[in-house]
Amino acid sequence: MKRLQPVIWTKGTFLSPQYLQLQDRFLENLLQFHLESLSFCPWGFRSLQISQEALAAGSFGISSASGILPDGLLFDIPASDSAPPPKLLADCFEPDQTTLELLLAVPQYRERGLNVATSARQGGARYRAEIELFRDENTGLSEKPVQIARKNLRLLVEGEALDGYSTLRVARVLRTEAGMFQLDARFVPPLLDFQANDYLSAIARRLVEILSARSSAIAGLRRQKNQSLADFTAADIANFWLLYTINTAFPAFRHLFETRGGHPETLYAAMLDLAGALTTFSTTIHPRDLPTYEHDDLGRCFTELDEKLRILLETVVPSNFVSLPLKLVQPSIYATSLDNDKYLVNTKMYLAVNAETSKAEIVGKAPYLVKVCSASHIEHLVRQALPGLPLTYVDSPPSAIPIKLNYQYFSLSQSGLCWEAIQRARNLAAYVPGELPNPQLELIILLPQAN
Repeated sequence: MKRLQPVIWTKGTFLSPQYLQLQDRFLENLLQFHLESLSFCPWGFRSLQISQEALAAGSFGISSASGILPDGLLFDIPASDSAPPPKLLADCFEPDQTTLELLLAVPQYRERGLNVATSARQGGARYRAEIELFRDENTGLSEKPVQIARKNLRLLVEGEALDGYSTLRVARVLRTEAGMFQLDARFVPPLLDFQANDYLSAIARRLVEILSARSSAIAGLRRQKNQSLADFTAADIANFWLLYTINTAFPAFRHLFETRGGHPETLYAAMLDLAGALTTFSTTIHPRDLPTYEHDDLGRCFTELDEKLRILLETVVPSNFVSLPLKLVQPSIYATSLDNDKYLVNTKMYLAVNAETSKAEIVGKAPYLVKVCSASHIEHLVRQALPGLPLTYVDSPPSAIPIKLNYQYFSLSQSGLCWEAIQRARNLAAYVPGELPNPQLELIILLPQAN
């Protein structure tokens, strides 16, 4: 029960402990009411450090922790509060038990009961009375003993009676076949900031990296009109919307991971937004398949959503073309493999050429200087000064080809002895003499549905 009635102070009021206690209770409840009204799930750990030394020795202990319990009680270990006594894990596991969850607990506030223990026999109270010496803050003198209420924090394990306690799940401990104890890395306690947990931080970091990579990959499919303008054709509309979806989400995820941090529900909502949009491109995952947020089971819901999101981000929009860069294999000779049968049947091929010279030089010289054949025959053509596949300049390449700035496009004839050699060898090579300096070559293959 919350007490939201302020104490009335009037002249002649007889000052008793009850007045001050009710005033404190009113202020605590007022703060909690504000938090619950303005924030979603305003409870959990702000930071948490579990003692690895204690775990290696067979016990569970908290080195440091801060946060808010579900009933609104604030804690900060060890700055303001003492760490709860550690638990000996061997005494907590049943003989055939392999996992165990532990909880941070404190006795609930008793409306009409004992809330402060003044002796060890009153162990069920919410606070323990302790005496500390404090100086006058104005003068720095006159040190006096003052009673303070130290929170009576303790560790409980699953299976123990939790009635009468406010609790936070802390960790899940695994017992190995060798009898050693270790933390379950995928268990995530309730949090106020997702960056307080390595597992959630890793999910956020991985999403930023994947989104950045996918954005770059899809952006490479755009046709370039000039240095500042990209172009999508009707055939590219699916890639356009996929790129739009990814580019819209990427800055928000990078902001959350690198700058802001925040409540795990904020990260989860951003992941849901992205996943929901990406289901547009999926035939196997529907928006209703996405898991809902559970503040008390963050490990499970984040793991499920992360797995679905990674599947969705791996979605590849079917493409009507293949782009194969030609790599330098010998001086002036560039080659690529044609290791898929579909590249050689009912396709159209274009050679994209870029060099450190003018467009007119490339367009005028490439059809006469560049020789195209299989890798095993190209040297013979050069030595004998024989022609390769005929190259025909294409001023307006087909719309299915993602045009790159400064590249010139030439169609390749797919007939004759050189074409037969390419089909047998399942590779393609091009000889480019020094008249076209520092060339860059790509073979563009239009598949049958694009022809």
